[in-house]
Amino acid sequence: MRVCINKINLIGADRELHLQAGLNIITGSITTGKTTLIKCFRGLLGSVLQDFSREAKDNITNLAGEVIIGDQTYEIIRPFVTTNDAMVSIAGENEATRLPALRGKADEETYGTWLLKKLNLPILKVPTAPTQDDSDTSPLSINDYIMYCHLRQDEIDSSVFGHNHFSKNNKRKYVFEVIYGKYDVEIAQLQIKRRETVSEIGRLQNYTKTIDEFLTGTPFENRAAIVYNLNNVIRELEIAYSDSETLGEEIRGYTNTDELRLHLLELQQQLDKLHQNHQYEQYSLEQKQSLIAQLQTQSSRLTKSIVAGNYLLDFDFLSCPRCGSSLQPSRTEPETCYLCLQPPEPQITQDDLIKEQDRLEQQISETFELVDAHRTAIVGIEQAITQKNLQRQTLSSEINHRARRYVSEQAEQIAQAEHHRTQLQEKKQRLEEYLGLYNRQDQAISAIEHLKSHLGELDIAIDIANSRVSKFGEYMNFLDKTYQTILREIRVPSFSDPGPSIIDRKTYLPRFEGRRFDELESQGLKVMVNTAHALAHQLTCIHFDLQLPNILLIDGLSGNIGYEGLDRERIEAIYRYIIRVSQAHQNRLQIIVSDNTVPERASEYIFANFNDENKLIPL
Repeated sequence: MRVCINKINLIGADRELHLQAGLNIITGSITTGKTTLIKCFRGLLGSVLQDFSREAKDNITNLAGEVIIGDQTYEIIRPFVTTNDAMVSIAGENEATRLPALRGKADEETYGTWLLKKLNLPILKVPTAPTQDDSDTSPLSINDYIMYCHLRQDEIDSSVFGHNHFSKNNKRKYVFEVIYGKYDVEIAQLQIKRRETVSEIGRLQNYTKTIDEFLTGTPFENRAAIVYNLNNVIRELEIAYSDSETLGEEIRGYTNTDELRLHLLELQQQLDKLHQNHQYEQYSLEQKQSLIAQLQTQSSRLTKSIVAGNYLLDFDFLSCPRCGSSLQPSRTEPETCYLCLQPPEPQITQDDLIKEQDRLEQQISETFELVDAHRTAIVGIEQAITQKNLQRQTLSSEINHRARRYVSEQAEQIAQAEHHRTQLQEKKQRLEEYLGLYNRQDQAISAIEHLKSHLGELDIAIDIANSRVSKFGEYMNFLDKTYQTILREIRVPSFSDPGPSIIDRKTYLPRFEGRRFDELESQGLKVMVNTAHALAHQLTCIHFDLQLPNILLIDGLSGNIGYEGLDRERIEAIYRYIIRVSQAHQNRLQIIVSDNTVPERASEYIFANFNDENKLIPL
């Protein structure tokens, strides 16, 4: 999948650099910022922003860039901080989002997983210890895949993509198998399920073993004996409860309290009835008092109306209220209004108002009488309640007195019966708990058998998936030939007893003329082997359209190679080959190289030239 960085902007440091497709070279003297810039490119591609210089941390606030992924262009802005949940802003055609850089909440998409999806890279979890079935798993991140696209300055002459670091080496091998089709998503998921199944079987087996060890040598190691004793205890408890009921009947019979208890029940029922009546009377009293207040308010309003009527009864119009002309009552018949010349509407007279007020006063008086009756009833009910409560207390005291006297006489018998019942209950609970252990052990054993059957099914499914026709061999052969071609093209010095230069099928590390990478003593030779190896991966994946991001960052290409004689020719051969590759695959592969010195023929590809007066981070 094509990955091309068109532009990078170090916000805060006032640096904006533009790149092109194909080859891009950064050059300059030491400590001018070449490695820092390479790390910034990695930051745009999801790397952790750690181990930067003090100048970079003090000046850069955000990384911004324009990145092509596939055939889509995205603007990316990432805060220049080490926190994994810092929000990265992403914008592209018909897409705009903000995601945590590398770690978010549970199941939340991150910038790292967004990059994996855009690059069509599978999101997998792989074992941290592949030789152990119960190994923990760790996800393959975007950095694990980009590891194959970056020759770091501190590793280019000492390791192959960090192979001498256990965790990195484990991820390196899994990424190799994923890219070249040996470890596909289906197999990975099946193997994860297998490890989870094996882990669960082991947990259940340990659980059943713990139960056995716990019960061995105890009175409860015989399950049949537990069942037998539990049945006996249950029968004894039934007898004990029956004896308790019999004792209660004896107490009532001996103390002759049945009649007293019946009378006490009647008193309680009477008290309940009195309390209900008290509530009813109290409610009725409140309602009557509210009615009195309403009637008094209405009566007051009638009084105002009557008084107003005395002043307005004899009022007559002497002139027309519309035109001002004088009016005479004689202008019409007495039955007709001399103002509007219409028969007047029937009206309430002052006498009517006085009669209504008299009726209200009588109703108020009657309501006051009802209020007094309710108050009297409430007082009577409260007195009856007090009397009934005294009677109930007397009866309760007598019943308690008689019961205490009998219990005192039979205290030892009652205490023994209660103690025996308590012992039986505790024994029953203990036996049930131990029997529960056996039941849970049965469930665990049944689950183990089911999981073992499922484990067999998973093994068959894994074998079937592994047996499918794969092009892994074809890919590896092409990778070997490409690696060998590059070694010849860049004029890597040869040994007197050369063996094959191939990719080891077990470690997936490059061998040079039969020698393992760790056996090579020359740092310059390791740089050349590393460069050939990284380029071979890119060319193989481009040829077969495999899932390796097509971008290659090489930091410190000629740092450990001499600049005189044959060494100089080798450096020129490396650059000559890189230029040829970049021209052939300009629209697919972007190569970014940082180096202290660059051959003349490669100078046209320099896009950043730093020195003490022009550092990446201006002083």
